[in-house]
Amino acid sequence: MVRRPPPRRQSRGFTLLLALGVVAVVTMAVLLSLNVVGREADTQADSRRQKQAFFAAEAGLAEGREAVRLLMDKVGPNTLVFQDELGAAVTDPGLGSAADPWYDILPTPGAPSTDRWNLYQLTTSQLEAEEKRAGPLAETPNQVYTSDYPEQTRVRYRVFVHNDKDGAVPGADSNHQVWLVSVGEVLSPNGRPTRAVVQTLVVHSQPTTEFTAGCPARGCTGGMTFESKGINAPVFGSRTTY
Repeated sequence: MVRRPPPRRQSRGFTLLLALGVVAVVTMAVLLSLNVVGREADTQADSRRQKQAFFAAEAGLAEGREAVRLLMDKVGPNTLVFQDELGAAVTDPGLGSAADPWYDILPTPGAPSTDRWNLYQLTTSQLEAEEKRAGPLAETPNQVYTSDYPEQTRVRYRVFVHNDKDGAVPGADSNHQVWLVSVGEVLSPNGRPTRAVVQTLVVHSQPTTEFTAGCPARGCTGGMTFESKGINAPVFGSRTTY
């Protein structure tokens, strides 16, 4: 009787399938980690651009308030006609209407109407030599920054003024109260710009204020006596307890 050797078990590729499965799981984990890191970087970048846009809008608002003050000082008690002082109303979509026109308060009248944005830039050419060196507490004191300096070249702002609807003719102010709207914008090379909008009501007044101390502040006359005005002098050093 001839004994035949038992048949060899054929490999069905289980080890190869297991290895492919492990590689697929690791690849998916790496891709998921890259996606999370990318989203976190985008979130931080958007937060930084939002802050830059807000600070640019605040800077424009401060500059716009001063421009309004100078403009109203020039007009005086007369009615402020925006078109006479600032030119034609803006025609950008969503900015004002025929009943409530908006006007550019910056830049100054006479600037080209094709580009009314004010740049809020900071480049190395604007800095002094000392500003491009490391401080005394740095790891390498007084090291000159030769590259990768954080320049600011994509930030700009625009400021608008319009009437507070005091019942006057559209585009004319008679109560010396106007709205200022400042728009800060950070341009993005890969998408839409990031914007921030702030507004404030500006009231122009020139009250006469006398700052003084002592007797004149409490109602006495130039003779420094209360009796000349029929006013009893205040009693100091006494207090009534209830």
